[in-house]
Amino acid sequence: MRTMRYALYLGLILALLPIAAKAWTADEPKKLPAIEGEYDMEITVTGAGIFPVMLRVTRDAEGQLACESTDQIGVSITAIAVDEEGNVTLKGNYQGMEFEFKGKLKDDTMQGEFDISGYAGTWVATRRKGVTP
Repeated sequence: MRTMRYALYLGLILALLPIAAKAWTADEPKKLPAIEGEYDMEITVTGAGIFPVMLRVTRDAEGQLACESTDQIGVSITAIAVDEEGNVTLKGNYQGMEFEFKGKLKDDTMQGEFDISGYAGTWVATRRKGVTP
């Protein structure tokens, strides 16, 4: 009877060992989404129209993201951050007013909504095909 109980305990331990081993090992770090490239961006401000922006996202030797923008209205996007889930934050300024656009990266498109100091709307940036940073 005692031997049978030990065999049962041993079988249970052996069955649970792979589950426990997986729980004790560190999860593999998530890879950040590839975001580098040139984007055609549209900022749609409710009641004011659509404003086109060209956005270039690069990554330096240390892996830090950088961005710059070109447009006709004075929007300056100066920083970008993206996390492992694809959440994107763009930071910049317009006529001295700092702003932050939050959104989501999916495939070759970033997009989101904003509400900053009475200005609200949406933004979308689509990666240009065949253009490398």
